[in-house]
Amino acid sequence: MGKLKQASLMHYLSPLKADFISIVVLSLIANLLMLAPTIYMLQLYDRVMLSKNELTLFTVTLLISVLIIAMAFAEWLRSIITIKAGVKFDQSLNGKLFSLAFERIFTASYKNTSESMQDLTNIRQFLTSNGLFAFLDTPWTLIYIAVLFILHPSLGWLATLFCLIQLGLGVWNQRSSDQPLKVSIHANLNNQQFLSGKVRNLETLHVMGILPRLYNRWQNLQVVSNTANDNAMRVQGRNQHINKLARYTMQSLMLAVAALLAIEGQISIGSMIASNVLIARALQPFDIIVSTWKQFIQVKASIQRLNTLLAIADNHDAIYQKFNAGRFDADRFDADKLPCSLEQHRDIKGEITLNNMSVTLSTACKRVLNSLSVNIQPGKILTIMGPSGSGKTTLARCLVGVIPVAHGELLIDGISIELLNPEHLSLACGYLPQDIELMEGTIAENIARFSNLDSSEIISAAKAVGIHDMILRMPLGYDTRIDEAGIPLSGGQRQLIGLARAVYKSPSILVLDEPNAHLDEYGEAQLLNALLTFKSEGKTVVVISHRTNILKVTDQLLVMKNGEILHHGSKDMVLMKMQQNDSTSTPQQQAA
Repeated sequence: MGKLKQASLMHYLSPLKADFISIVVLSLIANLLMLAPTIYMLQLYDRVMLSKNELTLFTVTLLISVLIIAMAFAEWLRSIITIKAGVKFDQSLNGKLFSLAFERIFTASYKNTSESMQDLTNIRQFLTSNGLFAFLDTPWTLIYIAVLFILHPSLGWLATLFCLIQLGLGVWNQRSSDQPLKVSIHANLNNQQFLSGKVRNLETLHVMGILPRLYNRWQNLQVVSNTANDNAMRVQGRNQHINKLARYTMQSLMLAVAALLAIEGQISIGSMIASNVLIARALQPFDIIVSTWKQFIQVKASIQRLNTLLAIADNHDAIYQKFNAGRFDADRFDADKLPCSLEQHRDIKGEITLNNMSVTLSTACKRVLNSLSVNIQPGKILTIMGPSGSGKTTLARCLVGVIPVAHGELLIDGISIELLNPEHLSLACGYLPQDIELMEGTIAENIARFSNLDSSEIISAAKAVGIHDMILRMPLGYDTRIDEAGIPLSGGQRQLIGLARAVYKSPSILVLDEPNAHLDEYGEAQLLNALLTFKSEGKTVVVISHRTNILKVTDQLLVMKNGEILHHGSKDMVLMKMQQNDSTSTPQQQAA
């Protein structure tokens, strides 16, 4: 894993090698041309002022103007190449990060996938900032020191001493500000996450009177964040002022020593003035590095987080490719070809097998599912019942690949779900979660899963769940826009649209978590008819429900308790077994 972490981000930076070489070369040219003003002053004071020759003044001024224009052009070109390189880096990686942010395996292993895009932005901004240029300009400090040695060895040694002092101040700045900056960044991140997590539940917060108490919590977080920011800013401000004081002091000392050498006749007046310009230029990169150190710390943390995320991706892709190379035709699982043919997902028949499967959530201290072994055949309706907290929803999320399996196996048509192409699996699965999340867009876009709109398939899915006529009664029909909360839809309408989305393009596997929770009698009757239709089409149907009406169409019944299977078998057999204990109990009551 360590090797993967080192190589992941570099894989996306390596195509920019030519750009970085160009930037380094232009930095060298710009820094060499920075000597032009120094040479101009030497010529002005040591030659023009003594000769009082106007033609010499004109010639030298014209030459220095050309050199300064060339220097400005080199810096402008360097900036343009850097910006383009930053954009190319962003474009090469943003699609990958967007995909990883929504992948099951990464959301389980990497807690803050939503930060990845901001991390990429931080890195891109640093690549195009003065901070990067300061790091690139620092090595060329040797050029200015070399020129000072040429003017006088004492000036060169003094400049070397001053640069070492400035370097020592930079190391001290890093050591003293590193921890306060990390604490500040972490506190700001916690504050932002708290706010973003609560905005989505704004309606409930107002109605239930929770908002004032959450405000108090946010105030506490704000105090912690402000304290951390204040401490970090004080440390960084102190370091910048000390660094600036040291730089001005060293420039003044350099000028004083140069003046002493000029008085003694060892250097000219032009050399004295030039030495002050050269030392200022030599110390400037160190000053910029100190002022942009906070940004550097943020970028360093962003690189570490992205390397961790990409390392997980690299590791998973390597396992997946190795498996496919050994057992399957690569063309069959080529993600680029999946959108071209919808026949591929129909290769999945839908047989689901659980072999001693266990699941442990990262937020739980114990297993939420323990040693489950079940075989679910296509063309059958399996209903899962049990008390709240028994693991029903977790099992449903496992079946569609949202939660990874900790131990044991989850096989689809004999293939581990971990090794199936995610795009291939998504085409073969229809999923209705317990908490229905509709995306901002039209009803048609939500049913079509935001893919290319196929009117016949959209209408077919809506008719299958009995919502077609209701949609047509809306003023804009299928073009009615809804927000993420489902407004302007009722709870039952949202549930039916979610169900239509699940059955869109006839997937082989349907996993429906409480599909009748918000339905009236008519809606539930439509649901039962739809389930029978799916069964007749040979689909694998898994339904989680607390309502016993669903038992009218159930073939297999599975009762859970405390993450384990209490009863499993045909509906009649399970009910008979439970009625032997208590003839009046429902499956939920018996499980409880």
